[in-house]
Amino acid sequence: MPWYLWVAAVVACVSAWFGLNLQPFTFNTLRLQRQFATTTAPRAPTAGPFTFYKLSLQWPPAVCNSGGMTCKPPIPKIFTIHGIWPQDNNDVPVPPYDPTNPCTSVTPTPATDLPTKLNPILNDLVSLWPNLKDPQSTAQNFQFWEHEWTKHGMCSDYPDQPRDYFNSALQLRKGLNPVMGLTPGSTYTVQQVAAAVQSAVGAYPEIACNKDKVTKKLQLWEIRLCYKRAMPPQTVQNCPKSFSGQCRSLSDNIYFPK
Repeated sequence: MPWYLWVAAVVACVSAWFGLNLQPFTFNTLRLQRQFATTTAPRAPTAGPFTFYKLSLQWPPAVCNSGGMTCKPPIPKIFTIHGIWPQDNNDVPVPPYDPTNPCTSVTPTPATDLPTKLNPILNDLVSLWPNLKDPQSTAQNFQFWEHEWTKHGMCSDYPDQPRDYFNSALQLRKGLNPVMGLTPGSTYTVQQVAAAVQSAVGAYPEIACNKDKVTKKLQLWEIRLCYKRAMPPQTVQNCPKSFSGQCRSLSDNIYFPK
């Protein structure tokens, strides 16, 4: 008799003699193995408190010709602020303030207080952070700022200091070239735009694209710069993502509309 048949016979006899049932043992062993594999498998990193700020600068002609917004002239021909956003370690925006699960132990300033709190910096806000729907409308501008405050500012380092929160973005924007060294009416690759911005600011940006509603051309929509968390943010760092929006690669050709 082959040796393996002999071993099988011995096992069968022993099992029968002691009344053992080997099948449940095998099943339980496999179940434990699967459970162990599940509990010890690598997990995605858990999002924690925000670790950096992302300053998003929008190019008004590209915002206004994409069909997403009806803009009232005059349309600015400089990069204006879209927002300054606290981002977590996975480059995800920190969720808006929630009283049931607060992001801060400080009670945030309500958005209804912004007209009073922002009055000392109002001229700079109108110039560099306008609502492109109607840059000359006080009501439209405050609607935009209240949205940014509620969505991003309340969970920043300035939950009860809205003037300092908005002013931190204004001061960063003032230190930048109004057109970021680019020439309106020109076509670039995403890589070329990123390289130009990197040369100007000293860190790699995130380039966001959209499309002209009429021509369907891919175009430069936003330049986003990342800053180390600080009060105020000052030190620029490489952004985790190179491109976003409708950009698909660094080699995409994008138009910089006039």
